[in-house]
Amino acid sequence: MYRLPYLYLYAMAMSKSAVQRLGKRLELPGAVSEEDLTLLEDLLIDYDELLTAARGVIDELCDILEWPLGVTHRLKTTDTLIQKLQRAKERGASTNLARVQDIAGIRVSGRLTLAEQDILREMIVDRFEQQGHECSFKDRREDPMVGYRAVHVIVSIGGRFVEVQIRTTGQDLWANVFERIADIFGRGIRYGDPPEFGGEAVTDIIASMEVFSAKLYELEKTIEDSREATLALQDSILSTLRQILQQTEAIKGRLAT
Repeated sequence: MYRLPYLYLYAMAMSKSAVQRLGKRLELPGAVSEEDLTLLEDLLIDYDELLTAARGVIDELCDILEWPLGVTHRLKTTDTLIQKLQRAKERGASTNLARVQDIAGIRVSGRLTLAEQDILREMIVDRFEQQGHECSFKDRREDPMVGYRAVHVIVSIGGRFVEVQIRTTGQDLWANVFERIADIFGRGIRYGDPPEFGGEAVTDIIASMEVFSAKLYELEKTIEDSREATLALQDSILSTLRQILQQTEAIKGRLAT
C-alpha cells in the first residue's frame, strides 16, 4: 500500500498577529521601511519551506497517476505581495496578510477533461486531508474572474495556506495569454481594474478574451463518445490560443528592449 510522505510542519518565525500588523503597514502607500521589508523576506522564507513540502505531496500523486500533467510552483515576490496589499487597500478592502491564500502556489495542468479535473481535485484534497490538513476549493469554471477559469484547492497547513491551481490545457493557455496582456497593460486588469494605458482599445481586447474563455468552456463541457474525441473538439481553439500567446510574448519582448 502506498504510504503518503510526511508533510513537515514548520514553526513560523512570526505569530499570526505579528504578520497581520506587518500587512497593515505594508498596505500603506509610500516607501516600505527596510525593517518591514526584511520581515516580509523572512516570512517568505517560511512559506518557501512550506511550498517545497506541499510540492512533494503533489509530485508523489502525479507520479502515481501517470497522467500527462505538468507541475510548477511559485512564491509571490515581495513586490508582488506589497502591490496586492496596496491594491486591496485602495479598493477599500484591507487584506489580512496572515489570511492571504496565494502567497505559495502550485499549478497542475494538462490535457484533461472537466470530469478528470474534478477527479484530480478530489484526489488532491484526499491526499492532504489524510495528513490532517483542512482543504477547501474554489471552482472558477462557472464563476470566472475576468474570464479566468480553473479549480483552486486551498490547503491549510499549520495556519498557513498553499493554493493548488488545477487547469486544463485550454484554461492554462488562456491564463498565460491574459498574464502577458496584464504584463503589458497593467496587472490590475486581472482583478477587473481598468488598463493603465491603451484606453478603450485595451478594454475591447479584455472583453474579447472573456468571450474567448466562454467559448472554450462551452467546448470543454461538450462530451463525445470517447475521451480523445471530447478533447479533439478543442484542438482548433487551442491552436489559436498558442498563436496569440506567441504574439503577446513577442510584443512584450519588444517593449522590454
